[in-house]
Amino acid sequence: MKFTRLSILGAVALGASLSGITASIKDLPTREVNGRNYYYYEVAPKETVYSICHRLGITKDELVKSNPSVADGLRWGTVLFFPVDVEQTDESQSSSSPAAVRPSEPKGVSIITHHVEKGQTIYGIATRYGISTKDLIEQNPIVSEGLKAGQTLHISVPAKESAATQTSAPATPAAASATSAQISHETSASSGYIVKKKETFYSIANAHGITVKALEAANPGITVLREGQVLNIPSAVTPATVSVDQLAEAAGVKTDSTAVGTQGGAPTVSVNDLAAAAGVPEHGTELSVAVVLPFMLNEETPSKSAQRYTEFYKGFLLAADSLRNNGTPVRISVFDTEGSTAKVHDIIANPELKNHRLIIAPDNLEQFAMLGEFGRVNGIKVLNDFIVRDETYRTNPAVMQGNIPSAIMFEKAADVMVARMAYTVPVFLNLTDGANDKTEFIDAVKKRLDGKGTQYKTITVEGKLTKANLKELPAEGNYTFILNTGRQSDVNRLLPGLIEWRDEAVMPSIKVVGYPEWITFRGETLSNMHNLNTLVYSRFFDNEDSPRSRRIESKFKQWYGTGMENAIPRQGILGFD
Repeated sequence: MKFTRLSILGAVALGASLSGITASIKDLPTREVNGRNYYYYEVAPKETVYSICHRLGITKDELVKSNPSVADGLRWGTVLFFPVDVEQTDESQSSSSPAAVRPSEPKGVSIITHHVEKGQTIYGIATRYGISTKDLIEQNPIVSEGLKAGQTLHISVPAKESAATQTSAPATPAAASATSAQISHETSASSGYIVKKKETFYSIANAHGITVKALEAANPGITVLREGQVLNIPSAVTPATVSVDQLAEAAGVKTDSTAVGTQGGAPTVSVNDLAAAAGVPEHGTELSVAVVLPFMLNEETPSKSAQRYTEFYKGFLLAADSLRNNGTPVRISVFDTEGSTAKVHDIIANPELKNHRLIIAPDNLEQFAMLGEFGRVNGIKVLNDFIVRDETYRTNPAVMQGNIPSAIMFEKAADVMVARMAYTVPVFLNLTDGANDKTEFIDAVKKRLDGKGTQYKTITVEGKLTKANLKELPAEGNYTFILNTGRQSDVNRLLPGLIEWRDEAVMPSIKVVGYPEWITFRGETLSNMHNLNTLVYSRFFDNEDSPRSRRIESKFKQWYGTGMENAIPRQGILGFD
C-alpha cells in the first residue's frame, strides 16, 4: 500500500514538474472551504517558495498573505489556498511585483493596492487611507505577523473617497495654543522600527523610552516578534503644549508669587515641585514595602504553595539589591499570614503596616479584600500579583493589578488565535475523561468563528486519539486543532494521533492551539508540539536565552544555591519584576 501511495505521489510530482511555468492562480482547480471557494495548489517534492511564486506569477508576500503557515516553512504535500474572489490586474502592478492580486471591488467600495515601504507602520498606513488599524488587519491578516517592506496590501475604502485618500498624507494635529510658561509633552505619533534577532517587546520598549503596554497598543495583533518585522514605535513627532498652571493645579501646587519663582513675568514650577505634589519620591528616597504572604513558617514541612511564595520573595530580594546598588534604599517588612484570615487581622492591627508605601498581598480573595480596603483608607498601594481573576482595581484606586485579568486575556488570545486560523478548518478535540478545563477560552473562540460565519467541527475522543477518530476529515484539508485540556497526560493522548494521521494521509496542513501550561512541557511532548506547529498564548513568558534572564538566573543560583522551579510563571522572575 505504501509503495502504491508513493508511486501516485511521484506521478503527481512529475506532472507538476512538466507543467508550464507560465500558469496563473486562475488555472488552478477550486475547492470549497467553510462555504467559500478557493483555488488550491499542492506543493510537490523539492519545490520552493521561489519556484511556486515564479510558476503562479505572484510575490512571496502574496503567497504568505493567502497562506500564513508558509511563513513557518514549506512542506511538500502542503495544500496552498487562494481565494477565488480575487483577480489579477495590470494597473496595480509595481515594477517589483510580477502580478498583484487584489480582491474584487464591492459596489460603493474601492480596493486600493498599497506596497509597503521600509519604515512604514500599520498605524501610519491605516491613517493614510482613513481606516482603523483593526480594519487594516482584518482586510490583510498577514500584517498580524508583522509588517515587512515589499508586502502588498489591499485596502477597502469608500469609492467616493478613494481618489483623495490615495494622494493625501495623514493630517497633522495642530498644536494647542500656548499660554505663559508652558511645558511640552508628546502626542500620538509613530515611527517604524525593524526587529533585530532575539529582541523582545520589553527590550524594544525600554530602548525607546516607552512602556510595553504602549508598544503593544501601537502594534495590535502582533504577539510574537520575529527578526525583520516592522513595528510601530510611538514617538514624539508633533509637540503639543499645556500650561504649567494646569499641571500645577492638577498636582495641588499653587502658582502665586509666594509659591513659585518667575521668569520673564511668567510663573514657573520645578519638576521636583510637581513630583513631590504627586507623591513621587526623589531619587535616593527610601522605598518601604510590606510583603504579606503565606510563607507557612508554622508548618514543619512547607507546602508547594509556600515554597513558591518563598521563591517569589527571593526574586524580590534580588530586585531590592539592584535598586540599592542604583542608589535607592529599600526597607522591607515581611509578614507571614500562615494562610489565616485571623492572622491577617492581626497584621492589619500592627501599627508598623501603616509605615509602608506598598503592600504585596496574597492570593486569598478575602484576605486581599481586607488589605485592599486597608490600603484605600490609609493611602497605601496594594499590589495584586497573584489573583488574575480579581477586578478590585476597577473600584479601589489603591489596588494595582500586576497581571492582565483572565477575561481580558481570553479576549485578546481568542482574537489572535482566530486570525491565525484563516484558511483552515477549526477542529475542537474533547476527551471523554480529560480535564476539559478550557471551556471559557473555547467559548470565546467559537463566538468569533460564529461571528465570521466560519464552520468548525467538534470531535470527542475516548481513550486516545487514533486515525479512526479523524476519518470524517478530508485528508487534503488545512486544519487547526483546539484541545480542551491543559493537562500534559491528556495532551500526550492526542498529539501522537494527530502526527500519525497527518503523516499517513495525503499530507494535510496541521497546526495546534495550546495553553499557558504547555510552556512547561518538555521531552517528547515538547517535540510533538514543535512537530505540529503549536501556537501557545500566555500572560507569562520568560525568554530563558535573553541576557536579562540569564543574569537573574545566575544571581539567583549564586545567592541561594539552586535554580528556580520550572513553572508558569517562574516565581523568582515574577518577584524580581
